[in-house]
Amino acid sequence: MVVNFKSYICCPPSYGGFVKNVEIITIESDFGAGKKGAKLGPQAFLNCFNSNLKNKLPITRIESNHLEEEEPYPGNFAKNIESIFEVQKLALSAIENAIEANSLPWIISGDHSNGLAGISAYRNLYPNNTLGVIWIDAHADLHTPFTSPSGNMHGMPLAAALGLRKTATGKNNLDKESMLLWDNLINLGSNQINPKIAPNNLVFLELRDLEAEEIELLNSLEIKNYTPEQRKAIGLNQLLEEINAQLSNCDHILVSFDVDSLDPTISFGTGTPVPGGLLWEEAVDLLSALLQSPKLIAFETTEINPLLDRANPMEEVSAKLIEEVFEKSGFLN
Repeated sequence: MVVNFKSYICCPPSYGGFVKNVEIITIESDFGAGKKGAKLGPQAFLNCFNSNLKNKLPITRIESNHLEEEEPYPGNFAKNIESIFEVQKLALSAIENAIEANSLPWIISGDHSNGLAGISAYRNLYPNNTLGVIWIDAHADLHTPFTSPSGNMHGMPLAAALGLRKTATGKNNLDKESMLLWDNLINLGSNQINPKIAPNNLVFLELRDLEAEEIELLNSLEIKNYTPEQRKAIGLNQLLEEINAQLSNCDHILVSFDVDSLDPTISFGTGTPVPGGLLWEEAVDLLSALLQSPKLIAFETTEINPLLDRANPMEEVSAKLIEEVFEKSGFLN
């Protein structure tokens, strides 16, 4: 038997209780990914999602076709950062509007560089409150342009949220313009708060593909994290209890679910699949428990790439999975 994910702090003042309204916000951009196609993910996912559920929900689309892929150049370790910044500003505004309208945003984004928008929207609306973030991902997304081996910014949203700049492990030399652009991303939002989250209010689940710089940060910042092996060893009930204890001081919680946290045997239709992840029932049990938290401020589903794995298309797999999660958790009830 799986226990509910419990919390004891009320929802935002504008909510007046747990939100029953959900608004879909699609962020159709893959400027942060090395493999293109994830910007098609949100609409492909919704085309497969239960129409009886989908048609009940308002949908706001953030598109990126008006922006250009930036010309790559040697030593560019913040690829497409200007376009990503523009997308994040649009997404942040839409997420803020949803919350202010007493709705809970269900964010369906292209690549995970878009994960900064929900965190930034929260900091704009509630600058004096504390946000907890549960990041379900095979990767830590803690790189900065100073440490990234690729420059692909879907590996950097949490570094931006934590306000990270150059550290001792940073090997990349950035030009002055790139450093200014990174500072702009760190300061995303009208109130320019940074850092937007504290390391002790961040919990990683399913980590299993890390670079040395990210491991160093996890250790030095003492960020709570669980590999699949650790999750299995302690069991779901204890995992939920430990997460609840870790985030007990947080006013609200954002849950971000990268589909690469799933085992590739389910589908490898994502930009960076890694073996050893969540199996179907494990994912359903975990997500349905987390979505029952009355602290929940937003839920993100991300990194679905319809151009990959046509044998088991991720958009179909993830749509069925999330339908089951919503049914079990009562998320849309």
